[in-house]
Amino acid sequence: MDYAAMIARTNEQNRFMTHNFMKLTQIWEDHAVVELSIREESRNLFGGVHGGALVTMADCAAGSAARSRGKRYVTLGNSFEFYRSSKNEFLRAMASVRHRGKTICVVSVEIKDGEDKLIAGGTFTMFATGEMDPC
Repeated sequence: MDYAAMIARTNEQNRFMTHNFMKLTQIWEDHAVVELSIREESRNLFGGVHGGALVTMADCAAGSAARSRGKRYVTLGNSFEFYRSSKNEFLRAMASVRHRGKTICVVSVEIKDGEDKLIAGGTFTMFATGEMDPC
């Protein structure tokens, strides 16, 4: 797999990620990292990072890890927990494939802040829809 091309393609073509200030920074077999530069638009009414931003970030990291072997995936479902808020201006979602079948891929994700504190995490179940187009 050409992981550098996958990173470039994701960051150029995933408008939802760029709209939300997220970037795929690393990908290798069965793993991916998505980073979020927190802006005012990322915050909730109380000044913390919006839970929807955290779930979006984790979902993007999970999908990238699932795709790391060349198939397209969509999310079937997830279980997600919020542990603490963070005043940090930077978050990182780290995704790892836990199980890969013919069509189902289960990915765990942890989100940590710039001080390496665990903020949130969850498990995403992904469904393979076919082979990816070559980068």
